[in-house]
Amino acid sequence: MNNSIRLFKVSGIVHKDQLVVCVKEWKLLKETGRYYEIKSEDACVKRIYKEKLGVIQDDTKAYSNGLISNHTFCALEDIEAMRTLIIKELDSKISFYLQDLLLNRKALEHPHENSISLNIKGMDR
Repeated sequence: MNNSIRLFKVSGIVHKDQLVVCVKEWKLLKETGRYYEIKSEDACVKRIYKEKLGVIQDDTKAYSNGLISNHTFCALEDIEAMRTLIIKELDSKISFYLQDLLLNRKALEHPHENSISLNIKGMDR
């Protein structure tokens, strides 16, 4: 095991009009040819596959209450680059949501052009 390896979790969170980027070091417990086993301060143990280092993970499964977040694990020298990528990914996600919302608004503004009518029939007993 190489104890000189230091891994960090870089998280980006946008809530309403606030952006927070957190960087926390995780302790290396075990290194194999394929993954690192790491531990956070709160004793949570996680396995990070080496090919996933530097890959941004989306934490937002559904947009709710103005909250969007993502994270990645990386080495010390990559923190600033990952911070920049995380902010770009958050911006991209916001743009995606805005496009969807504009389509929703378009449907509401022209309800006769873009609506589907469903006929519900009663069940015969």
